[in-house]
Amino acid sequence: MFRFDETRTYRMPPFFGGTAPAAPDFAVRNRDATAMAFTCTTDEEMLAQHVPECFEILRPEVVYTFGQLREIDWLAGGRYNVVTADVPVRFNGTRDRLEGNLNLVTWENLATPIIGGREENGVPKIYAEIQDLHAGAAGYLGAPDYFTNASYDGNTFVRMEMRDPVPVEGERLAALKAAMATVNLLCWRYIPNVSGPGAALSQPILYPQGAEVHSAWTGTGSVEWIRLAPWQNPMQHHIVNALADLPILAMAPVMLVQSTAVLKPSQGRVLE
Repeated sequence: MFRFDETRTYRMPPFFGGTAPAAPDFAVRNRDATAMAFTCTTDEEMLAQHVPECFEILRPEVVYTFGQLREIDWLAGGRYNVVTADVPVRFNGTRDRLEGNLNLVTWENLATPIIGGREENGVPKIYAEIQDLHAGAAGYLGAPDYFTNASYDGNTFVRMEMRDPVPVEGERLAALKAAMATVNLLCWRYIPNVSGPGAALSQPILYPQGAEVHSAWTGTGSVEWIRLAPWQNPMQHHIVNALADLPILAMAPVMLVQSTAVLKPSQGRVLE
């Protein structure tokens, strides 16, 4: 009969064998990562409704990011796209006190990273159809220099675009490289009870990661969240609509970054 070996790591379904724990310095790389980020100032009281009380909001901002990930080593060179919403926070626990980006939600267009990221690292991942980044060639049609969108079952819920990109160079690029070398991604792993209210597991998580920045640009642009009716996205409309309700009071220049993204799952841990 099958028996669990507590010295090994198992993933659902577990009955076909586990793997040896990864080394403490284990990291995975997305060798061709393009990110387009929109830093938006919003209403702090409205934002606080979505941030657990053990976190302190550092600035009333939401950073909406599109990511196009290619040449992923743990997917044997595979690829997927993401859309994320993060808030700059400080975790104030009984043991841990650190600053980072609280991930409110991550959409991805591939099941494999969703399953691992949710169960093992607490990243709140869900599925959407996410377009590749459209770049440059449609300028004669009046299109932005870069644009993309995400949808579910044919219903678009976010559009992102960037215009007039200008290279980031010199000291500004050096500062960006230093800032992105190590990032504390903060998440919340929540697994509900079976057939009842409450949680079987509910805990804040640190998931360290970073990026080796190769080049970057800034420009103008916009991010547009589109409210959905329940029938258009039965399991996600409340998430989309909550983000659509957050007012964009101001927006920093849009940032486009090309890098090698580095994820460090073995350094993740539960925060206390």
